[in-house]
Amino acid sequence: MKIRAIRLENIRRFTDPVEITGIGTGLNVLAAPNEQGKSTIFDALHAVFFKDAKSWDKDIRALAPRAGGEPRVEVEIERDGRSYRLAKQFQKASGKGDVRIWQGNSLFLQSDAAEAWLQSLIKSPKEGGPSGLLWVRQGLTNFADAKETLAARQDLMSSVAGEVDSVTGGQRMDAIRRDVRQSLDRLVTSRGAKKGGALELAMTEASSLAAREQELAAKVQELRGQLDQRQDLRRGLADLQDPETQRALESRLRQTQQELQAAEQYQEKLNTAEQALRNAKLLLENHNGALDAFVALCKDRVEAAQAQGEAAAKLKQIAEVLEPAQSQLKQAEQDLATASAATQAAETRLAQMQRAERLAQAAGQRRALQKALEQARSVMQQVARLKAQAASGPDRATMARVETAREALALASQAQQMGAFALTITYEPGQEGQVTLDGASLAGGARIPLPKGGRLEAPGLGHIDLHPGNDAGSDQFDQAQRGLTAALEAAGCKTVDAARQAHQSRQEAGIRLEEAEGQLQILAPEGVMVLMQRLDELPEGEPEPQGALDDENLEQLEAALFARRADLDRAATALEQARQSEARHRLDLEGTRVSHQAAQQRLERVEAALAGRGDIGDRRAALQYRQEELRQDLASQKARCLALQQDAPDLATARARAVRATSEQAATREATQAHLRDLAVLDSRIATTAGMAVEEELAEVRDQLIAAQNRLTAVEFEVSVLRRLDLALEQARSAAQEAYIGPVLQELQPLLRLLWPEARLGLDAGQVLPDQLMRAGREESFDSLSGGTQEQIALLVRLAFARLLARGGQPAPIILDDAIVYTDDARIEKIFDALTLQADEMQILVFTCRQKSFRALGGTQLSIRPIGVPA
Repeated sequence: MKIRAIRLENIRRFTDPVEITGIGTGLNVLAAPNEQGKSTIFDALHAVFFKDAKSWDKDIRALAPRAGGEPRVEVEIERDGRSYRLAKQFQKASGKGDVRIWQGNSLFLQSDAAEAWLQSLIKSPKEGGPSGLLWVRQGLTNFADAKETLAARQDLMSSVAGEVDSVTGGQRMDAIRRDVRQSLDRLVTSRGAKKGGALELAMTEASSLAAREQELAAKVQELRGQLDQRQDLRRGLADLQDPETQRALESRLRQTQQELQAAEQYQEKLNTAEQALRNAKLLLENHNGALDAFVALCKDRVEAAQAQGEAAAKLKQIAEVLEPAQSQLKQAEQDLATASAATQAAETRLAQMQRAERLAQAAGQRRALQKALEQARSVMQQVARLKAQAASGPDRATMARVETAREALALASQAQQMGAFALTITYEPGQEGQVTLDGASLAGGARIPLPKGGRLEAPGLGHIDLHPGNDAGSDQFDQAQRGLTAALEAAGCKTVDAARQAHQSRQEAGIRLEEAEGQLQILAPEGVMVLMQRLDELPEGEPEPQGALDDENLEQLEAALFARRADLDRAATALEQARQSEARHRLDLEGTRVSHQAAQQRLERVEAALAGRGDIGDRRAALQYRQEELRQDLASQKARCLALQQDAPDLATARARAVRATSEQAATREATQAHLRDLAVLDSRIATTAGMAVEEELAEVRDQLIAAQNRLTAVEFEVSVLRRLDLALEQARSAAQEAYIGPVLQELQPLLRLLWPEARLGLDAGQVLPDQLMRAGREESFDSLSGGTQEQIALLVRLAFARLLARGGQPAPIILDDAIVYTDDARIEKIFDALTLQADEMQILVFTCRQKSFRALGGTQLSIRPIGVPA
């Protein structure tokens, strides 16, 4: 067979049809760069000759292009002087492919008949076909597929040397060995007994009977054990169901449960007392803090009033100058008093409403619980609101820094005014206001400070420039101004009044938050859910309580109180503004006013802190009286807790005893039930096993097992005899194989001398493959040779095989896909000589990417081109 043309379509990179034509009888070379499709052509040839057209396995799928499409391969071949055109179309739908063969323009064969003709033309490598010897994939010149092509090499040797028959029996020996192998194959495989064979059936029968014999023996033994176990279970069940034992268990359980219940009740009482003690401690601590703060404010108020009185004595001398400002200040104080009275009235009204609410709680347990629940919910909302308020605004330390900075600024301002250059103008009657300072008229008889100088304009006289000198006190004033600005930024406020108001709101919110949290703890010490549970547990049908406090009215009173306090803050702010207005009219006496103002401001802070608290003496007495009440309550709660703790039972021990008694009774019940279940199961199993006559069946199975083992021994003996016969035939053939490989060496020796003139190659007689090279008087094993040398020898051996096939009437083309990879430039020329020499009698196709090196090979130069493009 010779290949004359190849056409591809939808084969990997060849989505459009391409062809290789003009393939000659001898040497043909396709030299092209990498990635041009040479290995693709090799794989396509392999598919068209050795893959069924209806196949869509992984090798065929690998031929399909990425863009999609179904592979198609056409090959023109020549056989026995006749030309044929073979076409295979592979399709993704399994079983839908098509194959057709034309002879000339007439359809010769198609479908299954065409596949059968191809198989007769050239068998696959696994079936002993010569292509396994002669079609070499890229980089696989060596015999990596030695096992797959062994049958092809041995068949070749048996066919080409007639004299071998006289020495080894030739094909007759092969037939005998095949009969022996077939007999063995019916019984065994390389891994053991053949599935479905006589040996496997005998082994299965013997194994099955042995397993059955063991199973029946185990059942007999199990039956005896079950009878003993049933007797033990009956004795154990009698012990568990003993009446005296049952009564003792129930007595211990009742006693431990009663002890546990008493201990839990006592522990609940102790927990209530301990919570009351913690509440009493918290109330006393909060009250002590409030009392200490009130005492400090009172002391500060006395000292501030004393300082204010001393300063007021000096201010009497300038009363006529301050009269307008004092009138305004008086009005502001009246507004403050009015706001304070309104605040006190609102607080009194709120207190009255709260007292009414507390009195209404005595209307019965249900009303008390309902009211407590409503109050608790209201206080929870108030606590959340007050927490947010108590966290906003400047704290005590920040406010102290603001006040200190404000006082420092006031002192610096007064010091600057007192130390600055000043003038006093006295006008002649009728001339008032004629003199101006920087465009503004000046009043007469008043001292006018000029810290930064200025220009005086006197009509008819001209102007006078005043220069203040070193501007004494300005640096201190600027520093004090920056200090106040920084303190206000830290407080988050823009003015001192805003900071005071925010600080006051924070303090009030903190006090109310403590009161609200304490009230919530008193109303629901165990939580709101417990109050709701207790309310649900009360019996239904109680009369509705009368005169209950309306939550909405309380909220309105609280809102009114907040509004009054806001009015009070605004009145205090107006008072401060009035005082500042008065200060502007007393700049000439600022030195005296500085001390008076400081005292007045201190008194204002104290008054603002004490505003709305009623009479100071009464307030202090009430606080001290409440303190004593809280102390007595704390002592009472401590004594009660101590007494309860001393008599408290051990709850953990009582609980452990109850758990142990319960567990013991449950374990006894479970053991009794388990014994009853086990007895029922055993009775059923014993009845079932006893009715199966297992002892009689065991004796019968043992007799069958002896017969099966005898049959197995006979089959194993047959296998042993066949194996010994096969080995003897193999040894006889091996003894004569030196003559067997003579034809290969005869064809190989001329090719080998092209590379090494004095070299000889040894062949393995069984594998018909090179095993050693003799050159320069040394023997070298084939595996120890370099990769290039192994590659060259393997190629020469394949050429020798091809020559033997051609002389035996089985010519086949040689196809080499970049087969000579490791050969150097010197030896490649000799390889070219060998290829050229062999091409006289056979067809050789060489695919290579080494275009420059293979230019010297000669032969017919092939190319891949689109169909329809002339060569």
